Amino acid sequence: MNKGLYLDVAIINANVITVDKRMTRVEAVGITGDKIAAIGSSSGIQSMVGSRTKVIDAKGRTVLPGMHDSHMHPLLVGHFANGVQLGEVKNIPEFLERVKEKSKVIPKGQMVLGFGWNQERMDEGRYPTRWEVDTVAPDHPVFLIHWNAHIYLVNTMLMKQKGITGDTPDPPGGTIEKDERGEPTGILLENAINLVAPGFLETGAGLFTFEQSKAALKYCADRAVEWGLTSIVDILAGDAQVKAYQELESECKLPVRVNFYLGYQYLDNVVNIGLESGFGDCKVRFAGAKMIVDGSLSSHTAALREPYVDVPGTRGVMRVTRKEIKDFVLKATKNRVRVDVHALGDGAIETVVEVFKEVLKEHPTKDPRLKISHCIIHGKDLIADFKKLNIIANVQPVFIMKGQNWIPKFVGPEREKYGHAYKSLLDAGVHMCSGTDAPIETMNPFMNVYAVSVRKDPNGIPRDGWHPEQKIPVDQALRMVTIEGAYATGEEDVKGSIEIGKYADMVIVSDDPLEIPPDDLKNIKVLMTMVGGKVVHQKDF
Repeated sequence: MNKGLYLDVAIINANVITVDKRMTRVEAVGITGDKIAAIGSSSGIQSMVGSRTKVIDAKGRTVLPGMHDSHMHPLLVGHFANGVQLGEVKNIPEFLERVKEKSKVIPKGQMVLGFGWNQERMDEGRYPTRWEVDTVAPDHPVFLIHWNAHIYLVNTMLMKQKGITGDTPDPPGGTIEKDERGEPTGILLENAINLVAPGFLETGAGLFTFEQSKAALKYCADRAVEWGLTSIVDILAGDAQVKAYQELESECKLPVRVNFYLGYQYLDNVVNIGLESGFGDCKVRFAGAKMIVDGSLSSHTAALREPYVDVPGTRGVMRVTRKEIKDFVLKATKNRVRVDVHALGDGAIETVVEVFKEVLKEHPTKDPRLKISHCIIHGKDLIADFKKLNIIANVQPVFIMKGQNWIPKFVGPEREKYGHAYKSLLDAGVHMCSGTDAPIETMNPFMNVYAVSVRKDPNGIPRDGWHPEQKIPVDQALRMVTIEGAYATGEEDVKGSIEIGKYADMVIVSDDPLEIPPDDLKNIKVLMTMVGGKVVHQKDF
């Protein structure tokens, strides 16, 4: 303890889980400026309290490092909050009724945006069609996004505006679904979205103004700290987000730290101006470049090594060629730009791993922190390669909650064993960070901790967990949403744990995650969120 030091903030009478290498527990934390200055006993920290010190009495509550979400889409979180909410619809009539009600409050000719529908959860078990949507919203362009954000439904008005007809060919890496007459049904898969909204995930594709997108990012940032998130990764950003984040920070309206990955289409510009990973400040920071190489399991577009069991005619979709992947990874790595590559299926993962091997052989790089997002259907051989190449697995345990219902019938019993194979990855010594892919799932980080620890849905099903042999201990799950998130962006020396010299990013929560029954992890409440020593969210406790 530095007896000559007076603190700006002191947190006392707490159960502090530091998440350092030893998972040390202490009673109190002292803060000066935006950094942690001391940790230890309450009496020791109180000895450094001065007349201007803000003292926070935690009243025995648990203090954790600030939570990290390593994979989310903040722009969509904000935009979809005001759209048609389709996540819980159970049949197509209910689906159409929600679209109809939303269209009533939007001026004719303006876009009706919706999100979250999933044919697997609807009684009919099929995609809705544009003709059905036309019956309830004939005077609006309608754009409805599947919960996995890889399938899209548009109505006839929007198709006409974009010039999509029965003669329109499928774009590379995408599909325009057509009926037996050759007529588009309104369903667009993967890259076919670019016919309607090129770059939508990055920029809003002209569907929204800059001010609307800025407001959407502000909405997401405010919700993030309510969930205890102090650092988020915008996994697929574009120029609109970068400008908006900077403006929000300069206006003191950005409560959360943001790392952003630019879409791979921006890589040439990034290299030409000499931008490298890590550029920025402690609040807004360029993390690297992102490429999506396959699709999603729920739409049978995740690229597998062997065909789908229920649709034996397909192995999924590679949205880009192997050459495009290698050109991207090599150019990025040569120019000190770290990469995150979306690969769900074992076929896509295998391709990306082989590319990583070739790139590192041609251009040996110290600590490249190559990263693959999702990694849903894995393999024993691929996990060994992850360890050998020190590939970071950027995973979304919350996907288990729905995925357990369709992975078995899609890939069969043998490959199912390597579905969300987190214990296998952990045992191999692979670095794993976790994100929610919000708005695909809730941005609540404790749902990730719950899902990876018990492997059940929110209702506790199945009783013993889906493939319980792949459960991981709660302390390791906690590391995935804290220090491993910091490691994934190369910031483990400045955040991710409660240690002297690191940023004072912390949360006070309702329960000790290491002491309560794992089934209760999903019920943990965030009582206070602190970023850089400043309280950005607080409830009474």
